[in-house]
Amino acid sequence: MTEARIASCVLAALGLAACGRAPSEDGAALSALQGRIAALEQRKTLVADSNDIERLQAAFGYYFDRGLWDEVAALFAEDGTIEVARDGVYVGKARVREYLYALGGGHAGLAEGRLSEHLQVMPVITLAADGSSAKARWRGIVLEGDFGRDAFWGEGPYENEYVKEAGVWKIKTLHWYQALYVPYAGGWILHDDSYLGEHLVYDAADFDVNVKTTTTGIVLATSGVDEPNGD
Repeated sequence: MTEARIASCVLAALGLAACGRAPSEDGAALSALQGRIAALEQRKTLVADSNDIERLQAAFGYYFDRGLWDEVAALFAEDGTIEVARDGVYVGKARVREYLYALGGGHAGLAEGRLSEHLQVMPVITLAADGSSAKARWRGIVLEGDFGRDAFWGEGPYENEYVKEAGVWKIKTLHWYQALYVPYAGGWILHDDSYLGEHLVYDAADFDVNVKTTTTGIVLATSGVDEPNGD
């Protein structure tokens, strides 16, 4: 409802209220109407913000599915973060973009024959009282694969946070928790869950891990190259 429409409704209501009423009764009626108008305005703002957040998340899904990494990164706040399964946390719009390009093999767009669908459904959006931030949970359904090679099912919840920057909603935190990721053939009945590819884009010098043990026969699984140091 527009402000002009609300104002005309108020005037009409006041005209009706003035017929046969004492001035004190008119004042009480006006106060009640003003309270209702304020509540309607607040509700209108909440609905508009919720719709904007849904459109923002839909834009993320559209660009992500097509490998348009620059467009995806532009949806994040300057200090926004992304965390997908066990791939680590990437902080800041530049690092978000770097991670996305690592997912895409260093280039934008999908390779020929590549399927990359990430459905985002069942949103539950909670807006902060001041209207400047929000949280939302979504269910993510993943269909990925390459024609003639392989295909995968995936599923899990998104736990996201949003912030309004200069009147525009941006993604503050995007976190997808992997519940399952299994081959399409046989699905989750025949296969154990496997993790998405740990597309880490850290420099090799970001961290070192030293392991010492007196027990033999231990198998260590790492995403880097092991370098025995003689201990």
